[in-house]
Amino acid sequence: MSTKFSSPEAAERAFYQAIENADIRLLGDVWSLDDGVVCIHPGCGRLEGRRAVLESFADLFVDAPTIHFVISDEVHSGYGAVAIHTVREEVKLDGQVISSMVATNIFQRNDAGEWSMVLHHSSHEPDMHVDEYFEDIDFDDFDDEYEVPPVLH
Repeated sequence: MSTKFSSPEAAERAFYQAIENADIRLLGDVWSLDDGVVCIHPGCGRLEGRRAVLESFADLFVDAPTIHFVISDEVHSGYGAVAIHTVREEVKLDGQVISSMVATNIFQRNDAGEWSMVLHHSSHEPDMHVDEYFEDIDFDDFDDEYEVPPVLH
């Protein structure tokens, strides 16, 4: 029997719980049944399709250490049947903080009112702060309305 999620927040909690417990069944319940789902693990390419996404997590779960997430800096927005969450993931392995990630999780509500994940994109949090990057740029040099400063992604 699959788990149903009445809110995107409940689906998100289950997503991180499934990873922490290496629970592929719960993870399968979190992800949409739609084959248009997308996942981008840190430092990896884009995975498309439910099967590819779930297989990637199954591979991660093989001999997985004890992992724990501390989620912070949550920003939630939404548009009807779509919820967009951006979060900071502090990742701990065996109790030690090993990295800080930034992630975008997108959820969709189906006709029955149940929420499921359609996108997860996590990447390493940059060491460089945006302010530090721009401190040496003289924006007065950008006088042409079509010229823009460099993009950071």
